[in-house]
Amino acid sequence: MQQRIHDKFDKNLIVDGFWGQRSIVACQSYLRSLMPSPNPWPRSDQGSLNKFYGKAGDESNLVSITFPFPMYYDGKLVKTTRVNKRCSASLLRVLTAISDKYHGNKEVIEEAEDYGGCFNFRLKRGGSSYSLHAFGAAIDLDADDNTFKDSWPMIADMPLEIMEEFAKEGWLSAGAFWGYDGMHFQATS
Repeated sequence: MQQRIHDKFDKNLIVDGFWGQRSIVACQSYLRSLMPSPNPWPRSDQGSLNKFYGKAGDESNLVSITFPFPMYYDGKLVKTTRVNKRCSASLLRVLTAISDKYHGNKEVIEEAEDYGGCFNFRLKRGGSSYSLHAFGAAIDLDADDNTFKDSWPMIADMPLEIMEEFAKEGWLSAGAFWGYDGMHFQATS
């Protein structure tokens, strides 16, 4: 997997088999190069999130979207989810692009169809501020293989192809930008 990732974002990077700081910076630069400019999403501080998305937990800011391909939560088919109305069309475009481009690619689509949740009124893990899930502006995919604590791409295995589709809409991938929580994608700049 590391060779495939290196090939995607930096042709001049010498592949030594070590996922180090240069690899991380190259991956982040590559994903940022795919993002729209200016990025349409707010910063991730609570003031910016409240101003853009509305108050955390306010379900009147949510709309339902229908998934463009079968998604499963704990083995059960899930057809819809609730997401903030400000990012709902964007999330649907991301998921539709994944479906259209990778429906025949088992490695990618199996990660995408393992739904971990969108709206969840809760605080960040170990924190005192609200999670992006509390605003309905985040989605988790394939939580089993991309846990909160596992580093990406050393342990967590979220495909770069999925991260690319989110990046094209300006969404941040926690795995690429934080090095952990590879399941998590959020609509922030």
